[in-house]
Amino acid sequence: MASSPGPQRRDRARPRRLLVAGYALWGDGYPNARNTVRILREHLDLPVISCGFRLPEDFHLWRLARAGKSKAAFWLTRLLLGNLASAILVLARARRNDIVYVPYPSIFLLWLLSWIPRRWRPNCICDAYITLWDTLFEDRSLGGASTGWASRVLLSAESRALRAAERVVVDTTANADHVSARFGLHRSRVSAIPLAIDTPNHAAATSLAESDGIINVLFVGTFVPLQGTAKIAEAIALLRDDETLRFTLIGDGQDAAGVADALLSNPRVSWLRHWMSPAQIEAHMRSTDICLGVFGGSGKASRVLPFKLYAALAAGKPVITQRDYGLPDGVPAIPARLVEAAPAAMADAIQQLARAEASREALSSRANQFFEEHLSARRIAAHWRAWLT
Repeated sequence: MASSPGPQRRDRARPRRLLVAGYALWGDGYPNARNTVRILREHLDLPVISCGFRLPEDFHLWRLARAGKSKAAFWLTRLLLGNLASAILVLARARRNDIVYVPYPSIFLLWLLSWIPRRWRPNCICDAYITLWDTLFEDRSLGGASTGWASRVLLSAESRALRAAERVVVDTTANADHVSARFGLHRSRVSAIPLAIDTPNHAAATSLAESDGIINVLFVGTFVPLQGTAKIAEAIALLRDDETLRFTLIGDGQDAAGVADALLSNPRVSWLRHWMSPAQIEAHMRSTDICLGVFGGSGKASRVLPFKLYAALAAGKPVITQRDYGLPDGVPAIPARLVEAAPAAMADAIQQLARAEASREALSSRANQFFEEHLSARRIAAHWRAWLT
């Protein structure tokens, strides 16, 4: 049963400070925390006090499931001790009207704070657009059976941790419903707002096909089932004989081995598997005509709107993505070519949009305006302003 909302604070005055806590990721792989704090500084003029620590930029919690026991034990101990130190700082520095922002991975700090009685616990807002249980047992199936003892222990711990927050922030309404049901949270405490991205510095979108007759199609993402990379590889294979198309794929991951032969043998494919900075990805996006989204089908793939689609819309690029996708609260449908997550349908959509310059221009002209109106920093700041008053 979902927990009911906690007691309301008596003092309704605007919080004077934002305390950033936890042992969190701030790098380019997880830019939401860094950009959220930047937006709150710039748009709400909130004093920000650091009470936390930053994990290495290449750290990924899901990799611990594949690491050796000694390495996993080392990092779990480090995470617990780092979050314990952060919890002590928060309890020492927090004032009555302060807000504590807990970025990903928030489970460790919130679990520690959950043992503090609610009347003395600081008012926490946490990121939960990525949850550890979903990452290990639903997205990648790395932790074993979702009904096993490890799953039950982690689900119980993460549920307790999230219930310690006054507000849990996710990226889409569908994810909010999922988190509420999965982790036993009252739905009113889960809010779906846009992700905080580095707004690309793109020049006005143009069709590169005007100069060389080639339509450049870009995919950026981890090679995992959620992204549907196996389907993308099949769709590209179906278009192998179309000399007007050129594909660039940026990313790597657990599904890469299964598609490597097909992609590497295709002369129309450029596959860049090494890590790239946002600036490098932005440069590739500037030189593309069509951006591909997510094609993982049902499940989590149907609940997300990933960073790369934010960036593509902000850059004014035509997008092709699967028909089922998630949106933040109150956001209308994105301007994109929507298709079934099946290789033949994907290939057909790519070919049709590549041949329809007017359709590409129409999507391009709507994309950036849509981003500014519904997904930009201004919209994120509006949500936080409502929470802080």
